[in-house]
Amino acid sequence: MSKYVGVARALADLERNPEQFDAAHERGHCVVLAGPGSGKTKTLTTAMARTLVEDVVDPRGVACITYNNECATELETRLAKLGIMSSERCFIGTVHSFALTQVIAPYARCIAGLLPDRFRVAARSECRAAVEIAHEAVFGNGGNPHDRWLFAEEKRRRDVDRRLPVWRGQNPELADFIEAYEAELRRNGLIDFNDMPLIAFRMIKDHPWIRDALRARFPVLFVDEYQDLGHALHELVLLLCFESGIRLFAVGDADQSIYGFTGANPELLESLTDRADIRTIRLRLNYRSGAKIIRASLGALGEDRDYRGVEGAHDGELTFWPVEGEHSLQAQHIAKTVLPTLLGRGFQLEQIAILYRAAWLGDIVVESLEHADTPFVRTDVNALVNRSSRLARFAEACAGWVTGGWRVADPPYGRLLGQALSLVYGGRASEAEAQALSRQLLAFLRSGIDAGETTHAWLSRFCRELIAVWQPISRNPHQEWEVCLDMMKRTDPTQGRDMPLNTFSGRIEGTGRVTLSTFHSAKGREFDAVVLFGINDSDIPNWRDRKSGRALREARRLFYVGVTRPRKELCLVYQEHHHSPWVAELYQRGQ
Repeated sequence: MSKYVGVARALADLERNPEQFDAAHERGHCVVLAGPGSGKTKTLTTAMARTLVEDVVDPRGVACITYNNECATELETRLAKLGIMSSERCFIGTVHSFALTQVIAPYARCIAGLLPDRFRVAARSECRAAVEIAHEAVFGNGGNPHDRWLFAEEKRRRDVDRRLPVWRGQNPELADFIEAYEAELRRNGLIDFNDMPLIAFRMIKDHPWIRDALRARFPVLFVDEYQDLGHALHELVLLLCFESGIRLFAVGDADQSIYGFTGANPELLESLTDRADIRTIRLRLNYRSGAKIIRASLGALGEDRDYRGVEGAHDGELTFWPVEGEHSLQAQHIAKTVLPTLLGRGFQLEQIAILYRAAWLGDIVVESLEHADTPFVRTDVNALVNRSSRLARFAEACAGWVTGGWRVADPPYGRLLGQALSLVYGGRASEAEAQALSRQLLAFLRSGIDAGETTHAWLSRFCRELIAVWQPISRNPHQEWEVCLDMMKRTDPTQGRDMPLNTFSGRIEGTGRVTLSTFHSAKGREFDAVVLFGINDSDIPNWRDRKSGRALREARRLFYVGVTRPRKELCLVYQEHHHSPWVAELYQRGQ
């Protein structure tokens, strides 16, 4: 499809929603406040596509910063459907990836003494060792270094600009700890994950020519899920957009800010909407959920919003399932009663999700589903594929190509090659290097078509024929090769963990598998029916949430995210006479 035709159709489709239409056509700084199910990703991708076609002249392009790699893949897929393919003109990735590939890698060598030559990103064990060495240097042998580092990391994420008095004016001993830790990393030629946006900020702050170079390449900056991205991203936005002239298009929802433990702060998004030089557009129409679920969700949130459903849409259902017993009995009730009831009402397993607060609760659900012979696919941190790992997601995408995707270009081979080049060369390879890597990748992929391999056997070849070849030549400072060994362990056939390759690849449509996910991992997703498990007074909110007003508000937002995932039915499972206090508010609003 021609990109002009695809973009024109997408813009025409937005005419039915004036807020979406206005946002996609805005040519100044713009913040889109998008509630659940309001079509924010559709609005964002259409705005990006229109900007590339109408506003930005080749070879200039746009950058889009996302919360995680999964969001980036979703945006790339949607843009491809509009005829906009991934290219040098369009960066889509996390703030860490943007900092590393667009700022640090191209420009750090121009700044004497900034970073060691051929630096790389430290492994977790190397970070822990650096914390212990720095702690002993600053504090001696007293106390647990890793407990104290939790407080240091919070300061490190919050106090981005170290020239401000607050850096040493508040908790100066933590500033010493952080600086000693970073010095130890540099002594070993390392940076860590959180270094990336911090170093990029200092480079852009101190060197206006880097700002000019970024503005020349990316005159427009898009940011998805702004409320989740924290202080470093916010400071970068202030520098690039309001001091350097890059146009900002940000999308977010403070009500869905649930990553406070990583430094996210919904007040940063709200501060943008207070600026006179930014147009704020609110998307109020919920295309996902029935009216009853929308009303109930406001009970979960505990605040009023002017969201409304689509006229003529279904009303939605709320069902409540009290159980006499704690988690294990609640999980058994889901497997023996709740799921069969939903199936009896016409839902398919692949249309159903079971959501819970933490992965250990998922382990309890898994045990009950296995006893009931109910098939499932898991997407939390105990899943086979680590959603935050680019290498794991690349392996998953390759498996998807092998198990049928090659027939319909899903995923396109060009995207796989781009991912491989990024993994090995950081995206910057010579033509000869790119051609050689493409030959290796294509030979491996073709050899797997109709080979009948299990996931473990295929991963073994993946590690042997690709990763072992690429690792010695890699110039990417952020290497994740150990992820391959972890995936092989998780599919060990001697432990009964192996599976068909199409299951690993995610090609399970129509195969009848219920989705298991934490609230955090389910953010941005939707299902016909959602079962919320463990909605007990001691679980949500738990004792940690009750320690501060900020923590309690975030727990409530987390509950709200779970409640807003279903299209047609929401089921709440909890211990009888011991349910979350928010269940009663949800019930009252949903009537």
